[in-house]
Amino acid sequence: MTLPGVAAEWRIAGVSLEAMALGLELVRTGGGAATVADAADPGRATSDPDLVHGPTTFHLLDLPALDDVLAATPQLLVAAAGEEGGWRRATLLLSLDGGASHESIGQTAPPAVIGVAVTALAVGVAPMFDDRFAVEVELLNDAMWLEGRDDDALVAGANLALLGDELVQFGAVEPLGDRRFGLTRLLRGRRGTEWAADGHAIGEPFVLLEPPSLRTIALAAGSLGGEAEVLASGIGDDEPAEASTAVVGRALRPPAPVHLMAVRLANGDIAIGWTRRSRLGWAWNDGGDAPLGEESERYALTIAPSTGTARAVETAAPDYLYTAAQQAADGSAGAVSVTLSIAQLGALAASLPAAAGTITL
Repeated sequence: MTLPGVAAEWRIAGVSLEAMALGLELVRTGGGAATVADAADPGRATSDPDLVHGPTTFHLLDLPALDDVLAATPQLLVAAAGEEGGWRRATLLLSLDGGASHESIGQTAPPAVIGVAVTALAVGVAPMFDDRFAVEVELLNDAMWLEGRDDDALVAGANLALLGDELVQFGAVEPLGDRRFGLTRLLRGRRGTEWAADGHAIGEPFVLLEPPSLRTIALAAGSLGGEAEVLASGIGDDEPAEASTAVVGRALRPPAPVHLMAVRLANGDIAIGWTRRSRLGWAWNDGGDAPLGEESERYALTIAPSTGTARAVETAAPDYLYTAAQQAADGSAGAVSVTLSIAQLGALAASLPAAAGTITL
């Protein structure tokens, strides 16, 4: 059979009747010109640039938890990259016995943005934006870049970085050329690291803390207080890169209390108080007390009067009454000042360092 407007002959291969409509299955048998397919363009392959991988540079970090998940065991972070833009990953080996044996723990995360400080950041304060001081950093390779973020993004956690031992955030970035960037509009001492805001130095590490570029190493509770060594080996390494750190367990430790106070009362007692902090609730969304984040509330308090002997106590509340009778027993009656050291005792570890301050009575 033929079809109107089609220069071809067809053979009926099958017939069907459905919904009162007759359907024919046709097979072409000849006639007419064969249809020629249009010429196809295979396109152009898009491949990654053939860049040199180069040697591995990495940092082994023991940091406070960077999220609001309560850590139950020690954890370390690996931030790795290379001096060449072609660096991708490296395999990792872990030793917890001083290098006597090593365990394969997989690979690094994708490249992190890392570098060094080329100026020393001055001492700053944690509760507010630091617009007085700036720091200049030099990144590891030309492919790395830093960008500024607005205040709302900073409050949401953007541009968090490790500088030395202090966690900082930066809102404004000035590219200076030659892989150097000036960082301003700073938030200091993030996640309880205000103790590290003093003592910054030229050459200390800078690591942009972005979760996709950080490899977490979960350790057993028994590793707390020990030493961890990690070897990293990529295709551009003649010898493995090596880093080690003490397993302090900062993700397990409550941040040190703040707002220490001491007042001598009319009866001679000294009322001591402080404000606790928590490993949880850094966003402070409701403006109320942060969750405790521990199995119970406990503190280790040391009172060192300007005269007499020191007294060490434990308390279950964020206050303590140093009575006149205790002062007499310690030989500290009439002391003009007290030096306080207060650590919150977590389920597995205590604040480190403890809060400390000298208060004139």
